[in-house]
Amino acid sequence: MRHLISVIVKISSLFLIMLMAITSGCQKQQPDYSKELKPLVDKYNEVWQTGNVADLDAIMDANFIRHSDPGTSADGLFNLKKVINEFKTAYPDIKLVSEEEIYSENRFAGRWTITATNTGPGAMSSTGKSVKFWGINIIHFQNGKMVEEWDASDTQPFLEQLGFAIMPPAAEKK
Repeated sequence: MRHLISVIVKISSLFLIMLMAITSGCQKQQPDYSKELKPLVDKYNEVWQTGNVADLDAIMDANFIRHSDPGTSADGLFNLKKVINEFKTAYPDIKLVSEEEIYSENRFAGRWTITATNTGPGAMSSTGKSVKFWGINIIHFQNGKMVEEWDASDTQPFLEQLGFAIMPPAAEKK
């Protein structure tokens, strides 16, 4: 009887091992999209920090569209270069740190933090004040190039750090 139980345990164990091997071998491995897309995202972040907008030609479609706050949206690669140059002029010491990155097929989503000092001319007079703010962006890719970006950032604290105050609307006069 012991011999029979031993044989059954061995056969059962062998069956479980074979079952595990078959099921794990049949699972489809998800591709690692970061291998293809991360170098493009890293280069894009680098351009924001260095201001070397010529590097965008290799990673962006000429018809790239950036959806963001008024003044930082861009329709076309030429206009994106203008946006980056203007921001880099106003904040020459910009440091952009990627805090979280998620890659999927032809898509990237990320959370980032920027620290910078407003020492250069821009849409407003420079304040000399430092800022730190976060944002989130989603980037779409096609044929190995960036084609569209959705960007949102923590604008209110950013403006408050520059010295702006939000004022309530003036009371209506009757």
